[in-house]
Amino acid sequence: MELVEQINAHAYLYLAEIGEPEDNVLRLVIEEARASSEPEEMKIGDVVLAGARPIISDDTCYAYEVLFGSYVAYSVRNESYTPEDKSEEYVGRLFRVYSKSHFLDYVRTATFASDEYPGKLNHYEIVCENHILDVVSVGEPDITIVRRARQRHAPDCGHEDSHVN
Repeated sequence: MELVEQINAHAYLYLAEIGEPEDNVLRLVIEEARASSEPEEMKIGDVVLAGARPIISDDTCYAYEVLFGSYVAYSVRNESYTPEDKSEEYVGRLFRVYSKSHFLDYVRTATFASDEYPGKLNHYEIVCENHILDVVSVGEPDITIVRRARQRHAPDCGHEDSHVN
């Protein structure tokens, strides 16, 4: 899963698509995102913030398809309501693999899935702006690049090779 390292190196991610192309097959399209180089004024209530840099995804950023050939459970949460829990254990930054999590505990309690059947349960989490995606599956996801980043004048998407190969 060498693309996981590339995904983890990005500054931000957006969820672009989620769906089931077949029964119990989960397909996600996630896009790299970056802070815009053009500052803008942003109004929140009665307060105007000058110099805000919106988080954007465009053709200068990568996009990935993440395909789970099967899954036991998945969840999509609003990122605004998702607290960090120090008792959970994971590796990764934006694409996390958990060894201990409340979601994994929930799946083991709410289903009859276990490490014995259908096999070792893996908890993957993809941290996007606006969405947190949690997936428990037996197998690793297949990850492919569906859009390569087009060259920018000033690299700021968190990677150096932002050109089409």
